[in-house]
Formats: sequence, C-alpha cells, structure tokens
Amino acid sequence: MRLYNAKQLCDKAAAKGFAIPALNNNGGSYDIGRAIIEASEELQSPLIIQCFEPNLEYRGFDYAGKLIRELAAGITIPMAIALDHGSSPQTVLRAVRAGFTHVMIDYAHKPIAENIAGTKLVLDLVRPLGISVEAEIGHIIKSGDDSDARAPKVSVEEAKEFAAGVDVDLLAVAVGTTHGIFVKQPCPDLKLISKIRDAVKQPLVQHGTCGISMRDISKAAKAGMTKINFGEGLRMNYIKYFNELTVTLRHEGHAWRIERAAKDRLKEDIKTIIRAVGSEGKAHLFK
Repeated sequence: MRLYNAKQLCDKAAAKGFAIPALNNNGGSYDIGRAIIEASEELQSPLIIQCFEPNLEYRGFDYAGKLIRELAAGITIPMAIALDHGSSPQTVLRAVRAGFTHVMIDYAHKPIAENIAGTKLVLDLVRPLGISVEAEIGHIIKSGDDSDARAPKVSVEEAKEFAAGVDVDLLAVAVGTTHGIFVKQPCPDLKLISKIRDAVKQPLVQHGTCGISMRDISKAAKAGMTKINFGEGLRMNYIKYFNELTVTLRHEGHAWRIERAAKDRLKEDIKTIIRAVGSEGKAHLFK
C-alpha cells in the first residue's frame, strides 16, 4: 500500500478528465470501510476514504486511522485518507497525527476574509508535512437548516477571490446541492461548475451528493468536479441492508454474518459510484 495525499490524486484526475470518489466510512466503521476498499481495489479505482469529524466521536481519530491502514494492507490502488469538515486547527492536527494524508478545514460559514485567514493557518501547519488541504466556499447548508430556504451557489467572482487569497490544494464550492439525506436532489449547476473550473487552478470538490442521480454525478465530473464526496447514502444503505438481513439471512445469531452480507451489498453501490465518476481502471495512471 502506498498512501498519497488528495492533491496528488486530484491533480492527475483533473488533467485526465475524471473524478476521484471520496467515500465516507462513518468515522471508522469496519464494514463500510471494508466495502469501500474492496470495491475500489476490485475496480482498480483511485480512492479517497474519509471520515466526517463528528462521526469520529465514537471510535476516535487514532482507531480510524489504524483501521483504514489495516483494511488497506496489500492493496494495489492509490489511496488517500481524509478528514472531512474539520472544524479547527486542533482537530486537523489530531487527524494528521492519526495518519490522515488530507484534511478539510471548513470555515465556509465565516466571512470570506476569515475563511482565507483560517485556511492559511492550516496550510502553514500541515503542508510542510506533505498533507494536502481542502477548503469550502459558499456554505453548503444541511437538510433542516432554516437559515436559507434554497441551496446556495457560490459566484465565480467569489471563487476567484478565494483562490487568489490562499493557495489551497482543493476547493469545495456550493453549486446548488445540500448536505443531508434525500431521495432525490436536482443536478448540480453544471454551467457554474464549468465556469469556476475555468476560473481557478485548484481541483474542485462536490459536497452534498445524497439523492443526486448517478447520471447527474457523471455530468458533474465531466463538467469539472474532481473530488466527489459520498457519505449519507452509504451509511443509510448499510443500515437498510443490515435491518433487512437480520430478517432474511440465516445468520443463527452471528452478527458478523449479517455484517459481511451487508458489506457485500454496499460494495455494489460503491462500484456504481466508481463507474459514475469515471475512475474505474484509472489506478494504473499512478504507477
């Protein structure tokens, strides 16, 4: 296993016109993490496996880092381990100490000048260690937020201002989608993605993908999104499969049999994602 940072993966993907799947393993879940890594290895897809900071409350940063490395022992694909929506320099450093190779610092809710200043601080802390850094502009609201009735969109001018103010490695931009659990979400604003892609040098990141069709995910990748995050749908499908299998599977009271079967079903969902973003068979580009 060779670990990369996310910039190393995304720079090449952007140049070749495909996206890297950034798959959330729910704060160090064995079953979800194993499904992610097995599916990616079987389809020879570059991989960013990530943990959303609040989900690390249960298992912890160190456990998640060790688990991912254990699950990835012997794989042949290029992989990065990422912190999703880090809230502070302190939590970013906890992730780095736990072996994460990419971090996101999320100050998107702050004024753009404060976002730039906070991102610069994190860059100064971790870039000398070979860790790549992601920032977000245009706060992507969560389902249930009452601060805004509509999913926000960042302007091209805001993206250019941010990119000029701080040389961040990856840039997450709000393009009309929302974090949360949805059966259906509209397609991201493809014209806006293309315009921002042409205006800044950083690879772009798509957040808030739950409920977006795989057809529209493919369109977003082709329009210029290079790191595409998936989280809510994976964890909800795992729970759905687990609940179904407790009834339908002959498990004889063995939790691991249910977990293994749920993991195998989740793998098929992940393979669908990999094919949609265009990363299947692209691992060889990094050798």
